[in-house]
This record gives sequence, C-alpha cells and structure tokens, in this order.
Amino acid sequence: MALDLPVLATPYPSLYPIYNLSSFLAPGIVTTATGGAFSCWGQITPNTVMVSIRVNPSGIVDESTGNILIGLPDEFKPVVNTPDSALQGIFLMTDGRIWKRSYAQTGWYLADRTEVSCMFTAPRRA
Repeated sequence: MALDLPVLATPYPSLYPIYNLSSFLAPGIVTTATGGAFSCWGQITPNTVMVSIRVNPSGIVDESTGNILIGLPDEFKPVVNTPDSALQGIFLMTDGRIWKRSYAQTGWYLADRTEVSCMFTAPRRA
C-alpha cells in the first residue's frame, strides 16, 4: 500500500511506514514544538491502524465541531469508533475524524489547553 502522504524518517520505513498526518489537523490546531513531525502520525499494519497526536489546540478556529483532526484517508479509518482516550472524551471515529465531546460532556474546551495527547489503536477495515 502506498499513500500519497509524507513518510517520517524511521529505521524501517519500507515495512510499515509511519505517516505524517499533520495536514489533517483542524484549522488553528498545530503540532507541539517538542514533537515536531512526530506529533501527529499514523501507521497501518495488516490488522490495525494506529494514530497518535500531540497537539496544541489553543488556536482552534471552530470549537463547536469538536474536530481535532479531519478527513483521514480510508486506510486510517477504523472499523469501529475507538474507546474514549484516557478519559478525555476524545475518539478516533469511523469517518476519519479525531473528535472531542462537547464542554458540557467533558468540562473543558480545546481552546483552554496548550496540549492534548492521545494514541489510538483500532481494528483496520478489511
């Protein structure tokens, strides 16, 4: 499988490449300075998808949608929505979004945080 996404420099990039997914961040959300390109990445294995984010959402343009990441390619879309990540109210959704529940449900706004960190592993679509 070859996706048209930037591949991060890793020791074994040809077996299961790690892709830079920062181009899918919602407007105003940026990767953390300490993580750089490795702050928003994804990997596909034969049976699973993995997505990891470490982002600064304080500049989010539209808090009302709850979207942190939007429009992942089909290869990264899990077969089911993932469980809540670290009880933050954040999920990797089947439609290719990383989504946060509303303030009423979580008690916090994305714009109030300078860092949100989550890692998701989910069954991959057949």
